[in-house]
Amino acid sequence: MYPWFAPLFQQLDAAFAAGHGHHALLFKSEPGLGSETLLNAIAKGLLCQTTPGLQACGHCQHCQLFDSGNHPDLHRLLLQEGKNIGIDQVRELIANLQQYARQDGNKVVYLPAIELLSEAAANALLKTLEEPTDQTYFVLLSDIAAPLMPTIYSRCQVQTLIAPPLQLATAWLQQQFSASDEEIATALRVNYNRPFAALNALQQGWLPLRKQFLRQFWLFYQNRQLEPFLQQFAFKDEILLQRQLNWLSAFFSDSLKCKLQIKQGWINQDIANGIEQFSQGLSQAALLQGNQLVSQLRQDFAQINAVNQELIVLDCLSKLISDVFEK
Repeated sequence: MYPWFAPLFQQLDAAFAAGHGHHALLFKSEPGLGSETLLNAIAKGLLCQTTPGLQACGHCQHCQLFDSGNHPDLHRLLLQEGKNIGIDQVRELIANLQQYARQDGNKVVYLPAIELLSEAAANALLKTLEEPTDQTYFVLLSDIAAPLMPTIYSRCQVQTLIAPPLQLATAWLQQQFSASDEEIATALRVNYNRPFAALNALQQGWLPLRKQFLRQFWLFYQNRQLEPFLQQFAFKDEILLQRQLNWLSAFFSDSLKCKLQIKQGWINQDIANGIEQFSQGLSQAALLQGNQLVSQLRQDFAQINAVNQELIVLDCLSKLISDVFEK
């Protein structure tokens, strides 16, 4: 168990061992924490019949079936990229839950993105959440920022998973990846102290890519040429593209803090000189406008599908020139 989840897991383990475990556990999590591992451990513990709590033995038939992905009483709602979880999937799930457990133990529903339930599917799931069949447990995960139906929320025991303390995250990351203290610190800052996101950034070599991207943004600010900077965006790599937008947003946020003489909480401490130079050349109003434009760009990418991404970015960059750089 990851060290930042160990206290919560021990607390839940003790509750189930004492017979006080809730039948529906909902975890609202920040991304990049490895939360799926926590939920997997809970689901495995619920299916293991050797121990009274959630500490799976790892050796019994139930544990072996779980590890092989073939446990008949583990019900996962499969997610399809770009699609919600439909009512037909939920109806099939409910029908399966009404049958006896095939291994004469618990039945566990594992849903790693409950926010993807369509409204009809969520409504269909409500009654089962409220009145589950015997020995049926729900292990649910949602993004911390995703809105959920209050009726589902109220039927679950809710836990919020957030980034661990910096010292704990740093110690864990140092064990996982060989890098300098500065690189470890930068990876954590850029990823808001989320250990798995920071580890992924180090493994993928995204820190030097970030510096190169922001260097190109600085050149764009100086020469006002759209096309060279537009070519820096990874339109064919959705994950990297989202990170580039995050880097740009953090750059504007830090520049605004610098303008306001706020010294704490900078994401880009490793390029503080560039942040200071950028903020000196623009007014507070211009920096605020730039920050809003980039925030809107990130929101558009999160909410709008099947559109020309290049046109959206081009529009944002054009407004940066006219509404921010030229002020």
